[in-house]
Parts: sequence; structure tokens; C-alpha cells
Amino acid sequence: MGKDPAFPDVIDDAARALRRSRAPAWLVFVAKFGYVARGLLYLIVGGLALLRALGLGGATADSRDALIHLLGSPAGTATLWLLAAGLIGYAIWRMCQAILDVDRRGAGWRAAGLRAGFFVSALSHTGLAIFAAYLASHPFDSGGDAGQSAKAFAATALGWPGGPWWIIAGGCGVAAAGVAHLLASLGRRYSDRFVVSPAAHRWLAPICKFGLVSRGLALILVGALLAWAGLTHDPSEAGGLREVLQHLARQRFGMVLLGTMGCGLMAFGLYSVFEGWFRRVDGPPMAEAS
Repeated sequence: MGKDPAFPDVIDDAARALRRSRAPAWLVFVAKFGYVARGLLYLIVGGLALLRALGLGGATADSRDALIHLLGSPAGTATLWLLAAGLIGYAIWRMCQAILDVDRRGAGWRAAGLRAGFFVSALSHTGLAIFAAYLASHPFDSGGDAGQSAKAFAATALGWPGGPWWIIAGGCGVAAAGVAHLLASLGRRYSDRFVVSPAAHRWLAPICKFGLVSRGLALILVGALLAWAGLTHDPSEAGGLREVLQHLARQRFGMVLLGTMGCGLMAFGLYSVFEGWFRRVDGPPMAEAS
């Protein structure tokens, strides 16, 4: 009985991805560690949603809620410190993508939008890392209501000149990131920088595509909530991933929708882990020239 040709190749593929990475060793480690940390967060978020849909406990949670959930788990404090370090690493990698253009996106309008998105991602993951470190160092303090960040942004932005338009623009930006996820799921664009054998790609593809589509739809819904808060001048209408999951749960066949989205977010978490495993990490031009 022959072996499955896909499975034994994954170790070789990961090794080849390391050899083909053109970044300094520290940046390769930081990027890959960061992708895995992000993936673990989404696995927790999606898993909690799936458990709630199945009636086995769980919760509708966002990334900050997922970090709080770790407080009550075995080795929770140690895991939070590891995630804090990984999320800082991911923020550093995103900043390199935004400022140094290590992915060679170029200077066109589409590239500028992508790099701006990387910059915002760097800031948001820095915030998550700080929150994780705070929880790890204050294990008896949950840090308040983790789901209020979108509402707090909307409430603050309403006080700015042209505040509602800033909120609408922010919502459109989040929705655009969601559309980018949907587009990335088409064909093999999502794996442009993956170093995998054709056999391994066949079993990676459905997981990655399902994850990208699910997170893309979630981001579009988050963006719609934020834009609606700007249109109505009501910050309470804004919401993040937790509010999106709660909204799905309230619909007809809500538990089916919630469970499907939970599985999709877990698939996105696996996709992120795959990025940490199989992605070729490119570095700044000066690093490659040296």
C-alpha cells in the first residue's frame, strides 16, 4: 500500500521555504512566528463560535475576547506571553511589508492601498500584543469589555471635523480588505509565495480558500457596521467580529450560519499557520544585495 504523496512532502516543503526566503534570518523567524500566532487566535475565535453553534458552550468572540478566554485555560499565562511575542513579531513583519515593500508590491494605487492596509494591520496587532501582555501580567483583570473598540473608535471619530465621513471611510477600508480576501481566494493567488509540492497544494487549497472567503465576508460585515454608524451618527451601531457573529446567530438558521462561520474562521487560522510553515519570506532589497 503506497504512501500518500502529499503528507511526507510537507517537511521538505517547509525546509525549501526557509532556503528560498531572502530575508535576514531574524525577519524570517519573526514573520513565521507571527503568522502562527495570528492563526492560533483565529482557531480560538472560530472554535468558540462553533462550540456555541453546537450547544456545547463557546461564545461569539473577537480576537481580544479570545485572549481573555485563555486566562482560564491551563498554561494560559504562558500562552498569552507567547502570543504577545508572536503578535509583536507579526506587527514588525506587517510594518516591513508596508514601509520597506518586502513583497515588491510597487507604487501603483492598488499597491498603495495594500501597503496602507499592512500598516493598519501592524498597528492593530501591536494593540493586540500589548493587550495580551497586559492580561498575562494582570491575570485577575480581564481588561474590561473587549468588544467595545469599534464603538469607541466611532464615538471618538464623531468628534473630529467631518467625523462621520472618517467613520464611513474606515468602514469602506475594512470592507475593501474583505473584498481583497475574496479576490485572493480565486485561483492560486493566495499561495503565490507558498513553497509547496503540487500534491500538498491539493489538500491545502480548499482549507485556504474557505478561510479567506469566510474572513473576507466577516470583514465586509464589520465594514458595513462601521459605515452604518457613520451614516447614522450613532457609534453604538459599530461593531467588530464579535458583533458580526452575534448578528449571524440571531438570523433564521442562525446556529447553522454561526457554525459555518466558526468553521471558516478556524480554516483561516489554519491558513495563517500554513503561511508560517510554507511561506517564502522576502526581505528588503538591501538585505538581499548584501
